[in-house]
Amino acid sequence: MSATPQNQYYKVGVLLFQGADILDFTGPVEVLSHVSHNCNPDDPDRMFTVEIIAQSPTIRAANTLTLQADRLLTDALNAISEYDILVVPGGPPSILQPMVEGNGPEIEIIRRFARLPRAKPQQPRLLFSVCTGAFLLAASGVLSGLTVTTHHRAINTLREICIKFGDQSEPPTNVVHKRYIDGGNIKGDAVHVITAGGVSSGLDASFYVVRQLATPEMAAFVSRLMEYDWTDLEK
Repeated sequence: MSATPQNQYYKVGVLLFQGADILDFTGPVEVLSHVSHNCNPDDPDRMFTVEIIAQSPTIRAANTLTLQADRLLTDALNAISEYDILVVPGGPPSILQPMVEGNGPEIEIIRRFARLPRAKPQQPRLLFSVCTGAFLLAASGVLSGLTVTTHHRAINTLREICIKFGDQSEPPTNVVHKRYIDGGNIKGDAVHVITAGGVSSGLDASFYVVRQLATPEMAAFVSRLMEYDWTDLEK
């Protein structure tokens, strides 16, 4: 994923579900929000605009934090071409496994997003999972031939899901243990995949995204602002 000029703008959809892990999605949202509020104070547009997408109007994340959806999933399914980035957090296996096996709307919106054609030649679409959110990407069948990661305790489960739902005509998915992975483009080259390991790894991956889509200087600035010790390396 190559860097693009800083005057481009990205609409971000955060796919939430009951029980989603809190830092998996609030970490990326925090990083992207800081970029938007510091890239150009005189510009009414923001580099990243974020919407929460969910099946129900309210979501109880990790049985602790209640949030309100900006857009219902049924509506977002029909408007998926509006989004440039789709963030998919993880959650407990007891919550994710029924979603994986049920082929529900969360899987369908990932599948539709992954199949979108490139709308803007110089602006990639980005599919970004954190922790066990990679389970939902795998269940949508879009990870064949890519190198991906997830929480270190979920590596084997992710491999199994990739085998079960992957495209058998494509090379198998390479599942590794890393903080985050730039997996490259899904077949068709219109959508780029970034997967992060467990929980806090989503922060590292978010700074990597900022480095690529904004500038290395902006990524370094926001990491200092957040007092987060991020190094400019893919680990």
